[in-house]
Amino acid sequence: MNKIAAISDLKKNFIDQVFELTTEINANWPKIEKVGNGKTICLLFWEPSTRTKLSFEHAAKMLGFNVLDFSPEHSSLKKGESFEDTIKTLLAMKVDGFVIRHPEDKISTKIKELLPANTFYINAGDGNYAHPTQAMLDVFTMKEKFHNLKNLKITILGDVNHSRVIPSQIELLKIYSCLDINYLGPDSLISDKFSPSFSSTSENCLAERDILFILRIQKERFKNTDSLNESDFINEFQVNNNFLTRTGFNGFIMHPGPMNINAEITNEVANSDNSLVLRQVENGLYLRAALLSLIA
Repeated sequence: MNKIAAISDLKKNFIDQVFELTTEINANWPKIEKVGNGKTICLLFWEPSTRTKLSFEHAAKMLGFNVLDFSPEHSSLKKGESFEDTIKTLLAMKVDGFVIRHPEDKISTKIKELLPANTFYINAGDGNYAHPTQAMLDVFTMKEKFHNLKNLKITILGDVNHSRVIPSQIELLKIYSCLDINYLGPDSLISDKFSPSFSSTSENCLAERDILFILRIQKERFKNTDSLNESDFINEFQVNNNFLTRTGFNGFIMHPGPMNINAEITNEVANSDNSLVLRQVENGLYLRAALLSLIA
């Protein structure tokens, strides 16, 4: 197991192993085994990233890897070099593994086929298709609060259609028998394949839910046929103190980031005692360190 394009590439026993090592790394940080000594990892991010890129970079350096930070904007891609030739060039420079984010859906499957058997690879997000490490750190964070996920009640709010996190997260939650998942937001942001969904809120509609997982509106992924009245969205779905009172929600708040403060969530809620947002970020560092330790 040295190439991870999607959650479907992983067996439960391997995920359990990652989670166990994540807990161990958390407990001992910053003391960590230098499994990356003598190895080189290349980070290739075609799209902006703060949490994913920097946590992978920090984890890799703490593990002893040499880290190459590849910038497409300042590479020969701007001179017409192909994606495939770029990868081959880096392999010729003796790169041992890659962490890649790319806007093309399912390019991760092509990358797996392109790389030699002994080269490790982690998909850091490709189009709307998958973001396996975000799903893993989110579910790990849930397990910290609820050891048994089987009876967990999760509501996902916001722009589900354009999220690459949610398909990966749903797939991973199913592995842990967590099936009580519903969706909340405008019909234009939640397609029929995400069910059950609700396009309005009502009094105490979230009173029995354990986790409210909030997503930002990803305008950069909107197509010409996509539309949204942002004022209506904020009035009905912005997670603020009035929203929490109206819906009766008293569980944990999660958000994969980046947050658009005063759009889908307010600063007050994001920094409340029930918010796990920064814990997700911290766990992302430990989990990505664990993952690199196991596959590199």
